[in-house]
Amino acid sequence: MTHAVILVELGEDHGLTQNQCLRGTELDPRVLKTPGAEITAAQELGIVRNLVTLLDDKPGLGLEAGTRTHITTLGVFALAVLSSPTMRQAIDVAMRYFSLMTSFSRAWHVYRGEEIWLYGDDRELPEDLRGFLAERDVSALLTNWFLVFGVPPPVVRVEVAGGLLPRLAPIFEQFEIPSSDSAELQTAIFDATGIDEPMPQASPLTAQLFEEQCDDLLQRRGLRQGVAGSVRSMLMHQMNGRLSQEDVAAGLHMSLRTMRRRLSEEGTSYRQLCAETFGTLAEELLSTGLTVEDVAFRMGYSGAPSFSNAFKQWRGVSPGRFARSAVDRYRQTVPH
Repeated sequence: MTHAVILVELGEDHGLTQNQCLRGTELDPRVLKTPGAEITAAQELGIVRNLVTLLDDKPGLGLEAGTRTHITTLGVFALAVLSSPTMRQAIDVAMRYFSLMTSFSRAWHVYRGEEIWLYGDDRELPEDLRGFLAERDVSALLTNWFLVFGVPPPVVRVEVAGGLLPRLAPIFEQFEIPSSDSAELQTAIFDATGIDEPMPQASPLTAQLFEEQCDDLLQRRGLRQGVAGSVRSMLMHQMNGRLSQEDVAAGLHMSLRTMRRRLSEEGTSYRQLCAETFGTLAEELLSTGLTVEDVAFRMGYSGAPSFSNAFKQWRGVSPGRFARSAVDRYRQTVPH
């Protein structure tokens, strides 16, 4: 809810009313003053769209939103980060619970020698909102780096994708950060010198407590993403069941060993994600009445036998048996 309050206050400072900011979101203005209230991602994006539309997508508007989003407004997430033992652990915690921040992009990081490479993928965001959201993400990151670590953000350079460089260049110039165009992902390279130094408010036991609360919050909101979310996204875009682990790791700009370790830290594995992603898709297709051969074709398999073998690995039963069970369940729900 804090994010919504910040957005509405921003709109009011630019001459809009609360009702204009909340138009189409089905949110009552009174909810903005309700402690503990939560809104959906769609409702927050609705507020963003109202600001962008009514204020003509004014450059710098997202920058204002980002600078108002202080780490202290992020609740247990902020406490988990601030109480981390070292800068490295604070960064790892921030990225693990990235979905609790303001960003709607997917993000992950890779350590390369004395550098940290932070990747962001905003290609699935609504095109008309990408400029505002990119400004908010960048300004919030740079502003809060100083608040968390007590030093200016040590960004070596950034690479901006999607034609957003003209929109973001003023922010990077303000922080004296070299920037250039990128063909694919948003990328920021940080100097990792001193990353294992202790945090000013380090408290391992406190950090563990608030990380557990972050886990609970993610589970409630269904927002668990991290590297696992990025892997799922790549698998869904491929959708043929034959994307290798090496291909996925390369697409995430990390080694296979690093990807496996990061997935393990998130409580999952590549094999488990394949089973969840492709198994769920296959079940949905089979439940529509498509034949096993049709589903195999739609999922990119050479034939029913290879698809059947894969499905048995995912679900422990043959696709034909699952399809028959799905039909029986459907018949039982139809009134006679």
